[in-house]
Amino acid sequence: MKNVYIPLLTVASLFLLSNGLQAQNTSTSSTNVKIVLSDFITAAAGNQTETGATPSANASVTFNYPTATSYTQLQESELTDHLKVTASKEFKVTVKAAGANFVNGTDVIPVDVVDVKVTKVTNVVGSTLTPTTPTTGTVTLSTTDQDLITGVPSGIKTMDVKYGIPAERAQASILGKPSGTYSQVVVYTFSQP
Repeated sequence: MKNVYIPLLTVASLFLLSNGLQAQNTSTSSTNVKIVLSDFITAAAGNQTETGATPSANASVTFNYPTATSYTQLQESELTDHLKVTASKEFKVTVKAAGANFVNGTDVIPVDVVDVKVTKVTNVVGSTLTPTTPTTGTVTLSTTDQDLITGVPSGIKTMDVKYGIPAERAQASILGKPSGTYSQVVVYTFSQP
């Protein structure tokens, strides 16, 4: 009987020894990898816009009224990639005029002649969101912040914006004013709930 136990003990010893040798040839170490996120929203210069509340002369939208026919038609200017923003969560965009009038010396035209609308929101990677995903509408310019678009998903976005002056407002508020260039700053504010 002793002879049977000796080979079994030898096999068991070799098994334990080989497992022990493997354990001595490996070792482990570990760490916690953390990704820390913060909410943020950042505007960047777009097509005819600049960051901040004071644009240079290069950032502009221009409407021309050279003839009588100009006052009888809707005047529009649509700018692709006009607004650029990167946001860590859903956001909205408001718009307002910095003053109550477009000014040319002492002559003025009320800012409410101009309508503003976001016509398209695009992810920088190229997929286009339909205008029905975020809530958008036409805003008549005023000195009060008004929602231009809400419910825009997080990401890196560009927005096409259309400016318009309806013929009836041009006839009522622009026709008859002294010639010259009337200007006012339009401010877009990007915010997260």
